[in-house]
Amino acid sequence: MKRVLLFYAIIVIFLGSTYAQSSRKKVAQGNRLYSEEKYDEANNKYQDALLEDPGSFLIPYNVGDVLYKKKNYDKALESYQKALNSTDPLFQSQTYYNQGNALYRQGKLEESILAYEQALKLNPNDEDTKYNLEFVRNKLKENVDKNKDQNQQQEQQQQEQQQKEQKQESSQNQDEKKDQEQKQNPMQNQEKAMSEEQAKQLLDLLKEKQKDLKRKMVQAQGKTRVLKDW
Repeated sequence: MKRVLLFYAIIVIFLGSTYAQSSRKKVAQGNRLYSEEKYDEANNKYQDALLEDPGSFLIPYNVGDVLYKKKNYDKALESYQKALNSTDPLFQSQTYYNQGNALYRQGKLEESILAYEQALKLNPNDEDTKYNLEFVRNKLKENVDKNKDQNQQQEQQQQEQQQKEQKQESSQNQDEKKDQEQKQNPMQNQEKAMSEEQAKQLLDLLKEKQKDLKRKMVQAQGKTRVLKDW
């Protein structure tokens, strides 16, 4: 019985080693295709390798890179999450870094910052992560400031519109009040009109009298006195 178990263990080790070699070979083929930007073909090799080595952390990481290149960021994040099961801090740091990149591409700046910060905790000397973290922080600040300016501008436009509407309403109310007063006091309007007409007539009459007076003065100046011959 012991011999059978020993023989079985040898078979398992041999098959495991064979599968591992085949998996590594397909991963290497996938990497070559990835470098040639043949992402679909690379992904097929990675998937084949994953069937032979389902416990690998590296293969999901590579699949995530392929999906990232294909701009399928949701699926890339799922693959990176599987790769985080690794116990290697540096490998985890690089995976968080890639997660931060994918989250940034989705416009999830705050989540991207958290991923970069987690990467730096595991690898504080990673200059690429430091650069990306600072870049995204500045980007987030710019967006906040931009939204703040837009909100202030929108509030100002709303206030100006309200003032304009209030002014128009006030002017309309005054016109309506004037129309109402005219409707309520037609005699007053008529008297006012008559008064203006009388004033005009009086003015014309005065002008005419001034003309007559001027003519008489001219005529008086034209006459000469005749002296009697004594």
